[in-house]
Amino acid sequence: MTTSHLPPRNFAAKSPDQIREELIGFPPACIAAVLRYRADGETDALLPALVPAMIAFHLPAGAKRPTGGITNSLRLQADLGLDSLALSEMAFKLDDLFGVAIELKEVAGIQTVGDVQVFLKNRLDAA
Repeated sequence: MTTSHLPPRNFAAKSPDQIREELIGFPPACIAAVLRYRADGETDALLPALVPAMIAFHLPAGAKRPTGGITNSLRLQADLGLDSLALSEMAFKLDDLFGVAIELKEVAGIQTVGDVQVFLKNRLDAA
């Protein structure tokens, strides 16, 4: 069963063009999912499109991309090579995009791609 919530007010106030501009460099499917979330508040379609794209965007230069794609079980640091700077940049990007405060200490314990999805879902649902 899917549930939808109103997107955060600051995010909902952004125009589709503003959102597209903030997501330059992200895949079209990711941008489309974010725009759908703006319209319907449904995170079930948003998170599987956004989180892997967000992680791929922040992978270090020269990092080897997983052959099976970025899946929920992959570990951010050990499997994907994301360091604390990349994780901080991701947190800032999500904070800026959705207008929800994300403290760096909150993301410090996040280990896997799936953990990022759960964290973001909880944060967006509570906004």
